[in-house]
Amino acid sequence: MTVVDVDSGKMDQALAEVDKQYALGEKTSDLPAMTGDLQLKGNILLEMGKADEAKAAFERLLTMTEGSSLSAEIKDNAKLFHHYNLARVAIAKKDMATAKTESDAFSKGTEALKNPNQTKQAHQLKGLIALEAKDYATAIAELQQANQQNPYDLYRLCQAYQGSGDAG
Repeated sequence: MTVVDVDSGKMDQALAEVDKQYALGEKTSDLPAMTGDLQLKGNILLEMGKADEAKAAFERLLTMTEGSSLSAEIKDNAKLFHHYNLARVAIAKKDMATAKTESDAFSKGTEALKNPNQTKQAHQLKGLIALEAKDYATAIAELQQANQQNPYDLYRLCQAYQGSGDAG
């Protein structure tokens, strides 16, 4: 599900800008910048409805991180967030079984870390899965526990209320 409809030409321009940023990071071997660019690229591709291309960007991000000299903690965090990214790809592809499996893996990892921001992202995933399944009560309950400063979470919460018939 794409959140906004944007002219594909503008989205292509955004991808070109991300590719330029990636190239700058590559010139200086700035792995954190490069992986951040791949994350952004994957997010844009998801919004464009290009789930397979998004997945490839997310896979590349993880491969680069795992093969780097970054700390074990950073590598573990990248592996954890890979579940988050794969869940979002699966939702976009309407593969709800995979979305639930990846979401559960992400939730389990965030519970162990007790990181409140990551916990909010776990609730976001559960809310997105429920929203896709038209289980509006669950979507509302989960999205209310997601990041209330994230406009997309608020938008999705509105969608869940609207779907439930409670537009007020």
